[in-house]
Amino acid sequence: MAGTSIDLHPKAKKQGFSARFVCLTGKQLKGGLHPIRLQLIHKLKVKRFSTGEACNVKEWDADAGRMKPRAKGAASVNRLLNALDAEVVGIVDALVVHGALTLESFEARYRNPKATADVLAYMEKLVSDHTEDGRIGYAGTFRTAASALSRLTDGSPLRFADLNTRKLEELERMLKDEGCTGGGIAAYMRAIRVAVNSAIKEGLMSADHYPFETATHAGYSMKRLKSTAAPRALSESDIDKLKRFPFKKAPHLADSVRLFLFIYYADGMNFQDVARLKRTDIQDGRIFYTRKKTGRPINIPVDEVLSKILATFDRHEGPYLFPYLGTEHVTDMQQWNRIRKCLKRVNAELKDAAEVVGIDANLTTYVARHSAFTTYYRKGVALEHISELARHSSPAVTQLYLRSLGCDVLDEARKKLRS
Repeated sequence: MAGTSIDLHPKAKKQGFSARFVCLTGKQLKGGLHPIRLQLIHKLKVKRFSTGEACNVKEWDADAGRMKPRAKGAASVNRLLNALDAEVVGIVDALVVHGALTLESFEARYRNPKATADVLAYMEKLVSDHTEDGRIGYAGTFRTAASALSRLTDGSPLRFADLNTRKLEELERMLKDEGCTGGGIAAYMRAIRVAVNSAIKEGLMSADHYPFETATHAGYSMKRLKSTAAPRALSESDIDKLKRFPFKKAPHLADSVRLFLFIYYADGMNFQDVARLKRTDIQDGRIFYTRKKTGRPINIPVDEVLSKILATFDRHEGPYLFPYLGTEHVTDMQQWNRIRKCLKRVNAELKDAAEVVGIDANLTTYVARHSAFTTYYRKGVALEHISELARHSSPAVTQLYLRSLGCDVLDEARKKLRS
């Protein structure tokens, strides 16, 4: 039995959006009770939401959309329905203002109002979602971007309607004042842009309010944000210095230098993947692993050079090839935190190693990755082969490469690093 409609925003009514509380007489619970539901109708579609309450037919006032005042427990139930009434009105008002009133957008705000009421809370929701999916690094990009926005607003909520071009320009100025580089600011903005696009898909923000520049829309542009970082690839002479590193002179740096060389020889393998390599990943003279960032399967040959490097790490127990993770690091978060901690230490030791051999560069594991691809290029390896080794191409192009390039072609390319 339907009750009277909730008094919604006039624009919502014009769009045919209605809400009311109903007693579902067609569904019977224990004790002969019937559930009281919030019912929405929009464009001939109906959605119902549980209120957690129920009553019998005689206790329900269809005209008022409430329980009859003299019915047992009516005061408590009606107070709840009154509160829900006000909540529905508030959600609909906000969606009308954003031009995003749909059943789906209403449901998103109704079921989780804290996570969708403002940009900051929504980004925290993205952090939580990606963390649960095991994408810890990706979650971190939203966390740092949300933190920057929170500093801009002094911790106050930021409505989607207020996230406009001017607000993003204010954020850029703040980050510059904090010493952030153009490339760093661009990283913050890209995370915010992903959050905005996601919010629009969920109906939490109107596409008309999109704050970023597009081919047909004036808005905030990231074109001027360029990284000022120096080139990260080492020269061949600097690589040779690391190959001849005086391990006896600086034994405390030996593991980090050998790790750098392993990454260099292993097609610039990411440290996240290196740390997760297991002894069982070596089969038939090749290392088989799945890249953490993309989920793509990769395999590389274990030649004499890599075998010698791996042998120097074969002095620890456990299932992993390298001594960064242990059996106690079970969850994605535990592994992520441990790897981040180890990476910080390795990069610090690589800086010391650079001083030992006289390399004037900020030595990191990423430098090893970049140097590998640059060396391939210097040796005359075709760009499409390097693209396959780097895994930088789109899935469609990569698939084409995989069909056209056999392991023998890539293995020959790898030999050029040893020459």
